[in-house]
Formats: sequence, C-alpha cells, structure tokens
Amino acid sequence: MRNAAISCDFVIWLDGQLVSRALVGGKGASLSNLIALGAPVPPAFSLSTDAYAAMAEAAGLPKRASDVSDDDLPAIRAVIEASPLPEEIRAALSDAFAELADRAGGEISVAVRSSATAEDSAVFSFAGLHDTILDVRDFDALEEAIKRCWASLWTERAVAYRRQGGLDADEGGIAVVVQQLVRSDVSFVAFAADPISGQSDYVLINASWGLGEALVSGMVTPDQVIVGSDGAIHEYLIGEKAEMIVPRADAPGTQSVSVPRILRSIPALALEQVHAIAKMARALSESLGYPADLEGAFVGSQLMLFQARPITTLGAVAA
Repeated sequence: MRNAAISCDFVIWLDGQLVSRALVGGKGASLSNLIALGAPVPPAFSLSTDAYAAMAEAAGLPKRASDVSDDDLPAIRAVIEASPLPEEIRAALSDAFAELADRAGGEISVAVRSSATAEDSAVFSFAGLHDTILDVRDFDALEEAIKRCWASLWTERAVAYRRQGGLDADEGGIAVVVQQLVRSDVSFVAFAADPISGQSDYVLINASWGLGEALVSGMVTPDQVIVGSDGAIHEYLIGEKAEMIVPRADAPGTQSVSVPRILRSIPALALEQVHAIAKMARALSESLGYPADLEGAFVGSQLMLFQARPITTLGAVAA
C-alpha cells in the first residue's frame, strides 16, 4: 500500500475523486471524472504538476513559452532528459508504481501519457503534441518515460501551439498519467456529435485493430461507422486497416505489424460493440455536459475507456 510519509502533492491517484486540472492536467482530471461516473477506466495515477514544477525549479527552467526562443528549446529538453529525478519525487513515483502493480496482481505494463494543464479543454486540444510511451514495464524505464513526457512540453510544435493560445496556454504546467496498459484487440475513437457540422443526431465511430496509437496518429484507414439517435447503424464503411500497433513479444515497447489480409476486409467492431460505444458516448456526453470525443478499446468483449474530452472543433463551427 501507499507510504503515507511520501508527499501526496507529487502522486495523485485517479480513482474518482474530483481533482484539479491545474494539478493533474486535462487528461488526468478527465480520467478521474470518468471513474466517478462509473466508466470502465483502467487503474491509473498522475505524477502531478507539482512534481514537474519542483524539477523545473531545481534545473532553472523557464516557465513560459513566451520567455524562450526556438533556439533555446533543444537545450531545455536536453536538461530535462539528463537530470535525475529529485529524490522525493523518485520515492513517490516508486511507491505508486509498486502499488499499481499490486492492484494489477503482480507484474505490470503501463502507458505513460503527458497531461498538460491546458490539454483536452473546450478550447485547446494539444492532441498529438506531447509524448506518450507505451508498454513500460520497469521502474528505470518509467523514470525515462516521465522525463520524455516533461521534455515534450518544450518541442517546437508544442511551444508554437502554446504561444498561439495566448495567456491561457503560455505557462508550462504538465502532469504525467501512468495507467495500466490495455492490450487492445480493437481500438476506437467516438464523437458524440459530428466534429465538422456540429450536428448531434449521430455518433461517429472510427475503429481499427490493435492499440489506439495507430488510429489516433492517422497511420491507418479505419472503419467508419455512423449511428443514428435511434441507435440504428446508418452506415458502416470498412477501411483498409493495413497496419496495427501491438506490444512487442521479445522486449518492452510496441511495434507496427501488418494486419492479416482476412482481417482487413471485415468489420473491426461487431454490431453489439457499435451499439455499446454509441450508448456510452451519448450517456457520458449528457453527464459531462458537452459532446464528447472518446478514446477506448475492446479486449475481447470488454469495453475500456481511456479518454474523454470536448470536441474542440465545435467551437470553431459555432464561431
């Protein structure tokens, strides 16, 4: 169990308590909220923004994107990746990783995901700008993954996005979500409203084989499904789904492999799975108070949810 002597400011368990975006970032706050709503979310904790702030202060790093030039960014990332974790942070992280393994029944593989404070809000998405490291299996690799996530706050693309966002996104706060990795058979992204037109008559679903990174990165042409408000499937277009990302068998990490030809030409989702996704998308959107963009997966027949965020393009449509 958790060591009560370890600072709880550095590790926050995402177990359904209401937690501040300022402390665990957009992704972390969303996950804890989803658990409170009863959504099937794998166990996770967040290394908080306090941990990043302590490291950044010790290393003398800048706070705002507007305070640095693009020429400064490689050196900032190098300092983060080369610096050892402060001992109190390392102890808190070690304690939490051990407990997460206990909850999983022993050895564990985790997904390590950046969770910036302005990320996944109604205004800013930051989708794909910060690092995610999959299939991390030991503590040394977890430390390196944490530092990679922190360093990704200072990539050229991430800094440019923050500068465009003005004061609301300028200051660099970042947490890191450490979550039990689900070895997905099928991954999906679901929109509770049309992200282009804003119409809420349909749920739009994209689905493909394997882990979700192939889908969200645009690496594959996924299946596309349209589900009407009456629950009827209006359209199911089968995508090529030529590649998928899976955990490596011989070492930690993931790899891209070719999808067997027979799987490319058949639906990735069974009809009951489509209905389950659409029902969850509508129910969660009502509870959350906004049309949701969901990421999740099936392991066999079990539906798991990894993320929910507002559909940021709807504001652009309304404007």
